[in-house]
Amino acid sequence: MTKRFAVLGFLALALTASAAEAQRATRPIEFGIDGGIGIFLEDPDNVTVVSIPVQSFRVGFFIDDKISIEPRLALNSLSVGDFSTRSYAVELGALYHFGGYRSGSGIYVRPFVGIEGTSGDGPSDSDGYLGAGIGVKLPFAQRRLAARLEANYAHVFDTGGSDRIGLLFGLSFFH
Repeated sequence: MTKRFAVLGFLALALTASAAEAQRATRPIEFGIDGGIGIFLEDPDNVTVVSIPVQSFRVGFFIDDKISIEPRLALNSLSVGDFSTRSYAVELGALYHFGGYRSGSGIYVRPFVGIEGTSGDGPSDSDGYLGAGIGVKLPFAQRRLAARLEANYAHVFDTGGSDRIGLLFGLSFFH
């Protein structure tokens, strides 16, 4: 009988330790929205786009303590009189968090690749782009929410190529 209690106690201890380890290994998912300012550096005219309060939606999946993979989606529609146009951007980024996600804050770098396009009454077009950003997360609300600020650069592979710089300001929710 004592052996049974010892075996049951050992199994309970092992299961408790496994459950505790699984909880420590669980990484958060980061849901976010961003507003932004984009400056397209094209000759002869520069174009500035301001998107407030929301430019894009994103979801970040942590694959370890310092790296997360983040798909992002942006959809916009513009109608003026009889003219209408729609634009989209689909992007995949990989964030390197210098402090790790457990610190809840800190500086990160984000290389990214994406496709953007337009359609509507005017010409339809789509182009690929490649870029990188550097930013910071500032936690609040018991580290369940964070403000996120980022500066980035991208090269768009359209006819002749073009460049843009951007500023993102967003809100992240960690689940």
